[in-house]
Amino acid sequence: MSEEPQVHFPPVENGMDYLISVMEHLDGAPGPRSLKYAVLHLQAATEVLLKARLIAFDWRLTFKRAEEADRAAFDRGGFQSCNVDTAIKRLRADAGVEVPSEAKGHITHLASQRNRLQHFGLTEPALAVRSRTVLVLDFLLDFVNQELRPHLSGDDLSSLDTHMGTVRESLSRVEALVTSRMARIQPELDSMARHVVQCVACGQWAMVAHEGATSCLFCGVPWEPEQAAEEYAAEHLGDSWFSMVKDGGSPPRYTCPACDGEALVQSVRVAAFKEEDRGFCFHCGEAFRNLTECAKCGTLIDGGEGALQVCETCFEYAMARN
Repeated sequence: MSEEPQVHFPPVENGMDYLISVMEHLDGAPGPRSLKYAVLHLQAATEVLLKARLIAFDWRLTFKRAEEADRAAFDRGGFQSCNVDTAIKRLRADAGVEVPSEAKGHITHLASQRNRLQHFGLTEPALAVRSRTVLVLDFLLDFVNQELRPHLSGDDLSSLDTHMGTVRESLSRVEALVTSRMARIQPELDSMARHVVQCVACGQWAMVAHEGATSCLFCGVPWEPEQAAEEYAAEHLGDSWFSMVKDGGSPPRYTCPACDGEALVQSVRVAAFKEEDRGFCFHCGEAFRNLTECAKCGTLIDGGEGALQVCETCFEYAMARN
């Protein structure tokens, strides 16, 4: 009588197997169901591989509360582990492994997609899903090769190398679609670089905000300016509108001094000014280098050289009193 097969997926092989599944679901012309599982399995791969690097440094850091780590519980997998955000923070603080801010933004977006799919459902263009997947995969493959592989040996190393070749070969086909489309729209994006930011749907540098309209030339998603501002702040600044307001902090969007729209975010990377963050309005598309608060009421104003340090309303009020 033959033995029943066992399910045996140690962390590294488990994470890489998820990546193989992602590429299988993305290959060819994937339908909605394939894209759904590409998102779910990519989130799983990201979590497993980041934690595999934590384990290589100190297995106790994978526990939700590291001070309560127990080896027996770890060996049998019977414990509550930390989330991806905590894993990234511990990699930096304890293991000296830095996840670039842009990659962290893509991972944050992926986690949001996964949660919506798992609990509420998700409606996004297929092109946006594939684009985001490519961006996260690019980071993961570099992370695995540079940060995880040097700490592996034996079967783990052999399994990793076998899977890496398969994933890279498949990824090149998916990347070709993204590269081709970006090349077609790049001239238009270059001509509007002062109004172009990273799209909060697909992650490409193709979202254009100009004269009250906000949309992405790559994935085609249209946005209400206020929603685009909130989504950008949630992904790139690390906080959602809800959590910031709930905790008594300032909301992530403000009144624009140029158009009075409520869609300005104070720290945005704009295509034309990638060397530094600018204040950016997702309604009119203006980028501000010297935003400051009105000395009287605290409203944001454009505080460029020679500009008054009070807003127009406060200035007019002061003049009326004199």
